[in-house]
Amino acid sequence: MKKTNVALELLKMLLAFLAGCLLWVFIFAFMPGDSVDESEPFAGATTVFGIATGAIVLLGTKYNTIQKAFQNTKSTYSNIKIYKEKAERLLKKANAVSDKYMTYEERVQTGITSARTPNKEIKTAAQFQVQLENYPDLKANENIMELLRQIKECEVTLMNSKVAYNKSVEEYNTLIHSFPETILRIIFRFKDVEFYDTSEDDEISDEALGI
Repeated sequence: MKKTNVALELLKMLLAFLAGCLLWVFIFAFMPGDSVDESEPFAGATTVFGIATGAIVLLGTKYNTIQKAFQNTKSTYSNIKIYKEKAERLLKKANAVSDKYMTYEERVQTGITSARTPNKEIKTAAQFQVQLENYPDLKANENIMELLRQIKECEVTLMNSKVAYNKSVEEYNTLIHSFPETILRIIFRFKDVEFYDTSEDDEISDEALGI
């Protein structure tokens, strides 16, 4: 989000106050009395009511902007949950493939009839692809390759959703600390939203690197 231009915001406030004052001048002009001054309930009412009206409209608009930004953070976080759950379902299928087909082939080739050792759990598309590289028959299976493609696509979408969420959080947090939105932050006690930690996502493990 671009840094708030304080001078521009002050100009907007001034214009809002002037518009408010003109509105009340128009209202008092149609009220009983020979002039606007005589129609006012008290001296300076036009100025007071105009500033109050401008402030209400301006802050109301800013409040709606803050709420829209906050709802955007909720929406983007919801997308993370959706794709994370989808990735888990797809990886569950990948593990089922690995457990059923790969282990069976190993037992046939080696003649092992004793209880088998479960395969290492597949947690990423890369791990699943490594498994498939050792089994040409499975690589030739269109359904299994489609499963791999869907896992890869889901992982990319999930990462993009996390990036989009953090961007929306940055925009919201910046907004509520900008002028004049910070006034509403104090009044309504808006809190900063925490970023999604992506520092360890899809990182290769120390174990895999032998360190």
